[in-house]
Parts: sequence; structure tokens; C-alpha cells
Amino acid sequence: MRVFVSHAWEDKPVALELSRLLPFVKPWVDVRELLGGQDLDPTIVEAIEDSHVFLSLVSRVAMGKPYVNKELAWALAHEAKKDRVFVLPVMLEPGIVLAESGSETFRRLATRLFISAADRSEAGAAAARAEIERTLFHWASDWLDLAEPRGDQARRFVDALEALLVDYRVRLFAVKAALAWPLATLVQPDALAHLVQVKDSYNELAVDLAPRLAGMDEELRRRFGASAQRGFKRLRDFVVDEVFQGAAFALNDVIESINAWEPLLRHDAAALAAAEARRAERVAALEPVLAELVERSTDFVQTLEP
Repeated sequence: MRVFVSHAWEDKPVALELSRLLPFVKPWVDVRELLGGQDLDPTIVEAIEDSHVFLSLVSRVAMGKPYVNKELAWALAHEAKKDRVFVLPVMLEPGIVLAESGSETFRRLATRLFISAADRSEAGAAAARAEIERTLFHWASDWLDLAEPRGDQARRFVDALEALLVDYRVRLFAVKAALAWPLATLVQPDALAHLVQVKDSYNELAVDLAPRLAGMDEELRRRFGASAQRGFKRLRDFVVDEVFQGAAFALNDVIESINAWEPLLRHDAAALAAAEARRAERVAALEPVLAELVERSTDFVQTLEP
């Protein structure tokens, strides 16, 4: 793993100390003192872009250095293109409040978790290096999950999402098929027993569908990026609002009609005709929504394929 270590010249000793990391980490520490007005030369730019991680050593001196600010600005722009975490702040001094920094570039780090290296003792430096190594190892593990071929964690995540969406569609299709029969048929013992079975099966999954999908949101973003997360939100909103709480929920009107069969509909032809019309309307309204659900979920899952 290649790590660019951004620091002020005055912090060179601690930069070199913190760069004594495990063999799998290859730190890049510039040995030159850059001038205040100097632009980032191609060597620096190439080193940043060729790195897996940008380690930003934060000190009061560093925040006032134009070239350090340029390096950080370049790294943050590079991070936005990569659509994954790239910049890791390491605090070299206590009491620094990044949100109050005079540097607009360093203020952009204010909401991030950082590693403390303020303890300059030998034990403190060792603890900071260990924390950097743990963080880099964690990040590398996440990246491997994304990079591995079919059969990895990302693949299993996609398979689980697809299975959940397909299972929901199948159970809802079963309810729709059962309710396609006229009310007079649905109240017969065999038909009613089948309806109860498929309805209970659907409800068993549907009651937890929204929280299960919501629980996948952060992992999906971590594995596939912000763009995929936005697409997933659109799909999730459609499933919850238009299907579960919309066309599928409207089928409860048919269930109420079945419950009203003995006390009312069986003896009132006009009320039965109205209820029958509502049943046909609810079932027909579900048809295009189900078709769109199939199309949306299939298309989205395909965007996650390696």
C-alpha cells in the first residue's frame, strides 16, 4: 500500500517517525523544503495520485503552509473522483479545532475522525503508528471486498439483495393471483385457506422489508459508492411508497370485503357488486406496479454486477 505523507518541513522528524510502518505500507515522504509560493510540481502530483492513502499530518505550522494546503486540496479533489475515503488526518498537536482553522482547506477535515499523534514520547509514537496501521488495514480490507471477483463479500451482498427483492415479488404475485378470483369464490373454504396462507407469507416478509432495505444502505454505499446509493434510495422509495404502502396495501380493501361477506355482501346484491368492482380495480391497479417493480429491481441489481 502506497501512502503519501503530507507535512510541514518543521514536522519532518515526526513525519519520518510516523512513517516507520509495517512492511506492507510504502510511505512517500518528500525530503525537500518547498517554498511558500511554489506550485505543486509534477513529482508531488504524481506521488499523490499514485498513492492509495493521503496521510495529512495536521499541526498549526502545517495549516499555515501554502504548499501543504495545496497538497491537501489536491488530495481532496482526488478523493472526490475516487468516490472513496483517501485522506486520513493525523493530529500532531492537542487543542487544534479544525472547524476554527484559518485554512479553508483544513476546515474541510473538521467532520472527519482523526488519529492522534500528539504524544511525542516513544510509546506515544508507537501507539500512533499502530492506530495508523489498523486504519490502513481496515481500509484495505474494504477495498479488497470491492475488488474481488464473483463469490466475494460484495457478490454475496448483491445476491442477498436480489434474493430479498425476488422473494418479495413472488409473495406479492401469489397474493395477487389468489385475489383474482371473484369474492363468491374467495369465501369458499379451500380458496379462503389458500388466500390466508399466501397473505400470511407475504405479511411475514413485508413487515420487515423497509427496515431490512434501510439496513443495507450504508453497506451498499461502502461497497459500490455514492452513485449506487442514490440509485438504491430511488428503488427503496418505490418499493416502500408505491408498492408496500401503495398498491399492495390497497388490497386490504378486498380482505375487508371478504370479512363482510357473511354479515353484508351475501345478502345485498348492490353492495356485493360494488365490492366486486373494487376488488377488480385493486387487482388491476397492482399489475403495472408489479411490472415496474420487476423492471426497476432487475435493472438496479444489474448495475451492481462486476
